Amino acid sequence: MKQEKTELVNLIKANTQIIQIISYETLMIHAHLATAADELERTLYLWNRVDGIKKWDAGEAVFTVVDEGERRPENAFAFFWEHEDIIMLLEDFHPDMGENQPENIKRLRNVAASGEDQKRTLVLSQPLRFLPRELEKEVHIMELPYPSYEDLTVIFNDVRKSYKLDTADDPEQGLIEAALGLTITEAKKAFSLAFIESGKLSTAEVPLVIREKESVIKKSGYLEYFHPKEELKDVGGLDNLKGWLEKRGRAFDKGAADFGLSHPRGILLLGIPGTGKSLTAKAIGNLWHFPLLRLDMGKIFGGIVGESEKNIRGALNIAEAIAPSILWIDEIEKAMSGLSSSGSSDGGTTSRVLGTFLTWMQEKSKPVFVVATANDITKLPPELLRKGRVDEIFFVDLPNSAERQEIVKIHLTKKNRDPGEFDIAKLAAQSKGFSGAELEEAVKEALFRAFDLGRTLSDEDILEALSKTFPLARTMFEDINDMRQWAKSRAVPASSQAPEALDEWKDDSTPKLKQESYSNPFVKKGK
Repeated sequence: MKQEKTELVNLIKANTQIIQIISYETLMIHAHLATAADELERTLYLWNRVDGIKKWDAGEAVFTVVDEGERRPENAFAFFWEHEDIIMLLEDFHPDMGENQPENIKRLRNVAASGEDQKRTLVLSQPLRFLPRELEKEVHIMELPYPSYEDLTVIFNDVRKSYKLDTADDPEQGLIEAALGLTITEAKKAFSLAFIESGKLSTAEVPLVIREKESVIKKSGYLEYFHPKEELKDVGGLDNLKGWLEKRGRAFDKGAADFGLSHPRGILLLGIPGTGKSLTAKAIGNLWHFPLLRLDMGKIFGGIVGESEKNIRGALNIAEAIAPSILWIDEIEKAMSGLSSSGSSDGGTTSRVLGTFLTWMQEKSKPVFVVATANDITKLPPELLRKGRVDEIFFVDLPNSAERQEIVKIHLTKKNRDPGEFDIAKLAAQSKGFSGAELEEAVKEALFRAFDLGRTLSDEDILEALSKTFPLARTMFEDINDMRQWAKSRAVPASSQAPEALDEWKDDSTPKLKQESYSNPFVKKGK
C-alpha cells in the first residue's frame, strides 16, 4: 500500500484539514499514520469512545493512554485545539455525525475552516462510507484497498512466528495468493485455521485457505465463489466463441504486456435461454484457471439509502483484490429492468449502481474479466451494449444439426453411455429447434423411461422424450427470428455455422405466457 502512504503524506503536507479513511484495516490505518507522523515530525494521537485519548510511542510502536477519561467527542476536539504539530485520529466517529449531532458537525466544519497555517490534521477512520452532506465539500475521502500480496506476506510471517514456525524460509507463494481478497483479520484467521487443522503452513494448505475465503465471500450476500467442473469440451458448438476465448486467454501470459497487449475486459453473451451461456461462463474459469465469482445483482440492491452503491463497490473491490479473476453476472438484464423509471421508482438507485458498474468496466486496470449473460435484449441499456465496455458481444443461437449431434454425444457420455450405440444423426434431425438445455432434459427423461421399463437406454426412449417436449422455438418463433435480425449487425455469432430456419408453428390452441413474448422496438414486424 505504498501509494496510499504517499497519498496520505501529501494530503497532510498540502494542509488538508480533515481526511476520512474508509477501511476495516485498523492496523493498516495506524501504520500509515505512524509513518506520516514520523516523516512530517508530528505527534500522533488517537481517540475513541472506549479508550479516550492515546499517544503514539514510536520507540515501542504502540499507543499509550494519555487521558482515559476524555471519552466524549467535545473533549477530543478540545484536546485537538490545545496542541500544534498534531495528527489526531478519531476512530469510528461516524455515529457521532448523525442528524442528532449538529454540534459535532459544526466542530468538524470549524476544523475545516481553521486555515492552512494551522499545523493540525484531523483524521476520521471508519469501516463504512458515511459523511453528512454538510461536510461533503470539506472532507477528503480515502478508501484503502484490500491487502496486497506484500501485506499478506507480513501477516503470514506473523502467524508463523506466533506458532513458532521457521520464518527463515521463503513464504509459500500459493498460500498467500489464495488469501488475496481477505482483510488482514480474515487472512490471519484463515492462516491460523489452516495450521490448526493440518499442523503446518505449506502449499498443501491452499484449499483450507480458499475454503475460508469462500465463507467470507458468501457472507457478503451478493457474491458466490464457484469451483466449476465444466470445461469447454462440455459446451456443444459455439466454435467462434471458443476460439476467441482460447486466443484471448493468452493475453494474461507474462509476455503479453511487453508485446503490447492489454488485459481482456470481458464479453456479453446474448441469446436464447438454454443455449449454453451460463455453462460457458463456468467453463472459462477452468480454461484460464482463474477464480470465478458469481455476482447476484438482485442482492446488490438494499433497502437503506446508499447501501446498493456500497454493495456494488464492495463486490468490485473483492473481484479486483483476487485478480486475475472472472466476474460472472448471470441474466444481467433482470437487474437493469427498472432503469428507465429509476428516477421516479427508486430515487435513481438503479441508475447510480449501473453508472458505478459501467465506469468501473471502462476504467478498471486490474485483470478482472467480466462475463455477462442476457436473454432479453430489450431490457439492456444502450450504455452496456456499446464497444469499449466489453471486448465483444456474442449472440448465442439455437444449435444447428451438427451442434445438436455434438450436444447429444456430450450428455450421453456424461451418463456413461457410448454415443456410438445410438443413431445420433436421427436424434439431431428429430430435435430441430431444440436448445442445449432441452436436449439435456430429453436425455434425462429418456433415462427415467428406460429405467422404469427395466431395460437399457435406446434411441426409442430419447425419440419418445423429444416428441413430448414442447421447445421454446415453438412458443417464441417470431421472437427468435426478431432476435436473429437484431443480432445480425450488433453482435458476433458464437457459432461459425449459419443457424437453421425454424419451422413456423401455427397451432393457436397452445397457450403462450407473457414472458415468452419478446418484442424488440428496433425491429419491424413483417417484410
